[in-house]
Amino acid sequence: MADPYKKLDTELQDQDGAKSPLVGQTRSSDDMIEELCRKKTWKFSLMILAMSLVWIGGPSSVYITSFAALTPSVNDTWRCVSEKCIGMMGNESRTSPFPCELTETDEDGNVDLMFGPQDIEWPDMEHTSFAVEFDLYCDVGSRKMKKTLISSMYFPGALIGLMIGGYLFDNVGRRTTAGVSTFLSFLVHLSAVFCHDFNFLLAIRFGQGFLEFITTTSIIILQLEMVSNKYRNLINGFGGLFWALGYPIVSAIGYFIPSWNYMFVGSAVVGFITRLNIYFFLRESPRFYLIKRDVKSAKESFKFMESLTTADLDLDNIKLEDEDKTEDRTQNLGQQLKDLIRYPSLLKETLLVTFLWFCIAMFFYGFNFGWGEIVPDLYIGYVVSGCGESIAFFVVVPLIQKTGRRRAMMIMHMVASVIFLLAIPEVNIGGGWDLESICCLFGVTFVAGCFTGIYLMTGEVAPTSHRGFMYGVGSGAARVGSFLGPYIFNNLKPVTHRAVPFGGLALFSFMCAVAAFLLVETGDKEMICVAEDVENRRKGYRYRL
Repeated sequence: MADPYKKLDTELQDQDGAKSPLVGQTRSSDDMIEELCRKKTWKFSLMILAMSLVWIGGPSSVYITSFAALTPSVNDTWRCVSEKCIGMMGNESRTSPFPCELTETDEDGNVDLMFGPQDIEWPDMEHTSFAVEFDLYCDVGSRKMKKTLISSMYFPGALIGLMIGGYLFDNVGRRTTAGVSTFLSFLVHLSAVFCHDFNFLLAIRFGQGFLEFITTTSIIILQLEMVSNKYRNLINGFGGLFWALGYPIVSAIGYFIPSWNYMFVGSAVVGFITRLNIYFFLRESPRFYLIKRDVKSAKESFKFMESLTTADLDLDNIKLEDEDKTEDRTQNLGQQLKDLIRYPSLLKETLLVTFLWFCIAMFFYGFNFGWGEIVPDLYIGYVVSGCGESIAFFVVVPLIQKTGRRRAMMIMHMVASVIFLLAIPEVNIGGGWDLESICCLFGVTFVAGCFTGIYLMTGEVAPTSHRGFMYGVGSGAARVGSFLGPYIFNNLKPVTHRAVPFGGLALFSFMCAVAAFLLVETGDKEMICVAEDVENRRKGYRYRL
């Protein structure tokens, strides 16, 4: 691949061979970003890297319910506290019979527990749990499904949030949207202190998902738009690495905070602290201003970025090429939908990206909400998952750099497909581990790599006019997959043959490899501006393995 700076360096030389600013010339946004990145200082690098901090708070927001819903074991002591229970069982502490074994049948034949949370207490449990408080720890009636619903409710919220976020990213702005959603997310997390109702907790989880993914998605768009092609793979990979660092944090919150209500407060603090830079150190993307035909604000944003580098662009005397592309275009949702009809390549790539998002999230969150079922210790499961995803950073970033975006995605999905198939045989290894748990620990590494890849490809496949839209639709579809994933791992496997969920996931992973093949390679191309550029990019394009 040709050095993207060689051409620019040549054009920046005057007749004596000395460097000169881009005076009186027409330049694309990519040219400007490349020049700024080429002459970056530590301040510019710090600004870009600081944006990756938003990902650290992600795991504590998503997975906090895994630690806030610890269930008592058959070895835990319990005792009666209500008159009904004491009258039937006495008031001495006991481990047997386990309360889940004490059931009664009503006149309609429905089986229910004999005692509820108001009847018994668990003196040996070191942590409070909403599973105990809301009577969700026994697999009687719909209790297990309701417990899974609390975890999964995060994703319908994220789905609705991203549908709205897709509009906000492209019409209100990336940074403005992130700032508002971060503050509201902080308040929603804090409200869990007052939660002692199942439906209230469902509403909190919906709100968490609604706001959390608006924040992270707006920042990844902003981040990718402010760095050159040379650095996008690395910067995108740092997002995955910082997300992985969030796993030991959420494990620590769950381990050291005894109250499930205050676990949410810990999550709120982590999320807010790691996102303070949104309010103090960021500016809006100049690409967003250009698509809104606000050239003055775009140049102001470029000037802010220039102040963090040694570049001398003389922006007042440069005409931005993107001005001509957006001159007759009004940026709104109606125009974006018309573009999907008018430009078939844009529609095709949007659908392919959406399918990939859906499947990858189904794999990823199925693993990460199922560690309590997959490995013998919940805390170890999440820490090891974080290690696996950290390893993914050191594997995926060089793989993408070496093979390209498409090929890397194809390789990772094919490997994940094989791992799913290997997990089908029931082989006990010992110490509570089996072949399934080992395969899943390896599998989550490659699935995390796929997540890193799809975040990068979406930002590069989509034009600036539809970048927020494509992230909103694609990541929104991922929330549907996120909702289904925990059910597949936790609920489908026990009622079918173990080959059904893993075989199905292997098939979907193979289909993802095919979908990645059908996308264009973007690693050697500029970040495009409008829908017409997508069609032009496809002209003469040939599929190659």
